[in-house]
Amino acid sequence: MTIHTAVPTVEQLGVSGSRMMMRGLLQKCPACGSGHTHRRYFNLADECPNCSLKFERIFGHSIGYIGLNTSVTFAFTFVVLLVGSIITQPDIPVVPMLIATFLTAVVLPIVFLPSAHTLWTAIDLLLRPLLPGEIDPRFVEVDPVVGRWANDSR
Repeated sequence: MTIHTAVPTVEQLGVSGSRMMMRGLLQKCPACGSGHTHRRYFNLADECPNCSLKFERIFGHSIGYIGLNTSVTFAFTFVVLLVGSIITQPDIPVVPMLIATFLTAVVLPIVFLPSAHTLWTAIDLLLRPLLPGEIDPRFVEVDPVVGRWANDSR
């Protein structure tokens, strides 16, 4: 019986994890770096037009980018409250703080959503390696099954 261990996506694609994350943050395909990942501002394309990577690799993928967007929004809202409170001590101006907090909590999730889509796909690729057939084979440097160079005939 042969047991196959999954080859990490970074090894398969020959791209570092930080590069995949940066591509995702910049709304590019984490696997190949191509743009045009969204049909419209709020609508992630089904797959990359360049490497054919399906952006929503599993059912329920959207829960990940919604959670990522929510976490980033909460963190930034907390920072706005904390920094605003520290800077304005001892007399905290309540109305300006409410306005700053409200703007952060409402505007940031809208602005960050496209990046959350592709960044979550990058995170998903780092956590769950590519399976055969998930991406155009021309972009794979190491075969996901046998774990050697895809162009190696040995």
